[in-house]
Amino acid sequence: MQANISLFFETALIIFISYVPPLEVGLGTRAVACSHFAIPGMSWFMIIFFYDEVRKIFLRRGIDKSEKGKVKYPGWIARNTYW
Repeated sequence: MQANISLFFETALIIFISYVPPLEVGLGTRAVACSHFAIPGMSWFMIIFFYDEVRKIFLRRGIDKSEKGKVKYPGWIARNTYW
């Protein structure tokens, strides 16, 4: 959940820094054309978002809680991507 919030916050922060006039002057930036900003940036955002959601689905299916209340993490995804 927090990873998703951070992705949305990061995108909103970049939009805020890039398009608010006082910040443009103070930071020395300028507005970027939508085709140069939204298309590459949003495509990477969607790839990261869907990767994380699919990873969580596979992770939840692989967790086994059957051994005396202990949690086991079988499966490749649980071993290599669970933090």
